[in-house]
Amino acid sequence: MSDLISRRDLFSTKIFQTIFNHQSSHDSSIMEKRREQNLLQYFDSPLHSYPLLNEMPIDMLIAEARSRGIATEGRSKNEIARDLFLKIEVTSTRVNGNR
Repeated sequence: MSDLISRRDLFSTKIFQTIFNHQSSHDSSIMEKRREQNLLQYFDSPLHSYPLLNEMPIDMLIAEARSRGIATEGRSKNEIARDLFLKIEVTSTRVNGNR
């Protein structure tokens, strides 16, 4: 039971790391562009992003986006989630020292 994680952890970091985990490359700028394209394609297709967005409560999504400085007014759930994941992507790559 110790490997259970909270819902917030699952949707804010763990799923991102699982879906977009790539092996290291010598050319980090190419890998960065490829990860960003994969993320944008994921959110462009309702068939791909629907399960994630369906399980993520809007109030939790908005709270997390606001805490990271992402605008939420007049935007769809999909747009907010996409920008949130892009921001997490940039932050995590900088923290991990890959950039």
